[in-house]
Amino acid sequence: MQRVEQKAARSAHALLKQRTAPAVGTMLMIALALSMLMLAPRAFGLADFLTTDEAHHWIRFTERFDAAITDGRWADTIYVGHPGITMFWLGRIGLMLERTVRALGWIGAPTMVEHLAWLRLPGVILQVLFGIATWLLLRRLIDPTVALIASFLWATSPYLIAHGRVLHLDALLTGLITTGLLLMLVSWQQQQTGKGGWMALLGSGALTGLALLTKGPALIFLPFIGFLLFALAPVDAASLRHRSSVQRLASEIVHRLRHAGIRYAAWLGVALCVAFMGWPALWAAPEAAIQAYINEIIFNGGRPNGDGQFFNGQAVGDPGVWFYPVSCLFRTTPVMLFGLILFGAFAAFDALRFRKRCDTPFDSRYRILAVLIAFAAFWTLIMTLGPKKFDRYVLPIWPSLLVLAATGIARAYVTAQAWFASRAMAMRRSGAGFARIPLAALFALGIVEVGQVVWYHPYYLSYYNPLLGGGPVAQRMFLIGWGEGMDQVGAWLSARPDIRYGPVISALRPTLQPFVPVDVRDITDLGKLPINYAVVYLESVQRGAHPDIYRQFESMTPIHTITIHGIEYAKIYQLPRPYQQPIHAQFGDEILLHGVTIESARDQLVVTPSWGALVSPARDYTVFLQMIDAQGQRVAGVDVPPAGVGGLPTSAWQAGQQVAVPLPLPLPPDLQAGVYEIVIGLYDASSGERLPVSGGAASDPARAGAHALRLTTITHTEVRRR
Repeated sequence: MQRVEQKAARSAHALLKQRTAPAVGTMLMIALALSMLMLAPRAFGLADFLTTDEAHHWIRFTERFDAAITDGRWADTIYVGHPGITMFWLGRIGLMLERTVRALGWIGAPTMVEHLAWLRLPGVILQVLFGIATWLLLRRLIDPTVALIASFLWATSPYLIAHGRVLHLDALLTGLITTGLLLMLVSWQQQQTGKGGWMALLGSGALTGLALLTKGPALIFLPFIGFLLFALAPVDAASLRHRSSVQRLASEIVHRLRHAGIRYAAWLGVALCVAFMGWPALWAAPEAAIQAYINEIIFNGGRPNGDGQFFNGQAVGDPGVWFYPVSCLFRTTPVMLFGLILFGAFAAFDALRFRKRCDTPFDSRYRILAVLIAFAAFWTLIMTLGPKKFDRYVLPIWPSLLVLAATGIARAYVTAQAWFASRAMAMRRSGAGFARIPLAALFALGIVEVGQVVWYHPYYLSYYNPLLGGGPVAQRMFLIGWGEGMDQVGAWLSARPDIRYGPVISALRPTLQPFVPVDVRDITDLGKLPINYAVVYLESVQRGAHPDIYRQFESMTPIHTITIHGIEYAKIYQLPRPYQQPIHAQFGDEILLHGVTIESARDQLVVTPSWGALVSPARDYTVFLQMIDAQGQRVAGVDVPPAGVGGLPTSAWQAGQQVAVPLPLPLPPDLQAGVYEIVIGLYDASSGERLPVSGGAASDPARAGAHALRLTTITHTEVRRR
């Protein structure tokens, strides 16, 4: 094993020498390829769906921010304490682009989702720039191979893609924090070579200022950088001359505090200056802006999610300490998970060998990797302490985890190359064929990553590691649903011929409204007005919101279910048509008669049954509506399909479909005085056999025949209900 490790080291050194000074053309080609790989899944098809936060807040706030900046109303740039200012500036650029292309006549008036796509676009482009910057910085900090693999994983991570495509804060915060951390490490690296590193340090501070303008959790980064500067401060040579260990320790602490304090003050000063310059409200109303910032942290981040949470199969307030480790595990890709396992295995192997510095070139960079591990642990710990938890809150640790995974893959690749080369030598064969095996394996991993990106587009939020069960298992573990899938709900509803019968209800009303041509009302309007369709979204059911309302749907059959990558995002129910007289009778196992409405006219009755399909009926059925006298004679009647002449036959009904077509029952002009019974039933149109009925008020079979329901009775000469 030791011989293999030594050969791996020599091979790795040889590979690194080849990559030490790559041609400018090669660098440009790699940068272009990575840019395209990052841009394509993030920018293609941005007009897809609206997340709840975009629909409720960010579109409207971005437009208000743009108007306030245009009018010079600096104090009016406080909308939410996050504070989201960096995102608003990017959204404003998107607004300006949209207006420009409209003025040029290249596009017409955009729809809501098309308008949102323009707001999203600048943030998408910035995500690509973050990815390229990360690649360049990692080349310098760790290794070109690790940098390339890590950037490839960045480009193809569904978790990062999902949040990088939306008008939101977490991906933006992730890019700013990650780039700021890497620049700080570059600054430290330059200090080691006597170059000072001040430019990199100030650049890190500027990015941190933008992060503070983006979202409150950026404050976590401030103490971490302070600890980092203290830990990475150079050793004080003067302290080594002290004989007492206590004196040496005290001298070293003072030296580190002085060194770190100077740099931290400069770094923090730049961060605060950038934050001040970027938020106009700080110029005009600083107290209100700072108060909003603090309130957001205390009253929003410091309490459980007001809408409820869901973890491990149950609605909870605080998901607990295992939430982030488990949710991060499910968000990994198989390749990323494989890389993290490899990294852990190599790190454990090195630790067991009691090496202060490992044999391979990758291990000489372990101090930087240790910083990334510490950052991921520190950020996760702080986020775990708060009761409000969403998996996206730890998105800033994701690039660090990708670097660790890339390190494991790169080291395994070099080790495998050396092993196969040694096998070829032992077998006295050419090593060319063997050398291709690790490269082919690496290429196969890349194909898997790219393939999953293509497969999950544009619903990257629905991605969960297939090795752990993917979406079907995840929907029993985590709160799922941020508005994705509502575009498919809207498309299905819009294609319904009866869509304009009445409004639709949904708990996520703003995310559905742009996709349907009728009014969408809140789910709490159930029972307050006639409703056509109800959309029951997974997230609402998981949180246990409005249990009395959602319990009513448990006994109903959904007419359609929107399933994306194994996750049942939404169930669509068609609600029973209104009726005045409840019946609740079931015909066979297929059709339910909820009730009827009977209206009288001078020469006819109009009976409107409210039908519902329990399953998709196997046959075409006909409804018989009859008026029977006291002797059991039929004096009036009508036989038509339940959906009316020319309507949809019952064999074409879907499970859960609701139908209500008025059935006029003409009364004979010579109708004799007396009491008459109105009965209804269904029979097979081809055989004439009546469907058995259960429930409701059965009519006397001797008078109306088998399987007939009595609706009401009427008297002569004026039609009226008894």
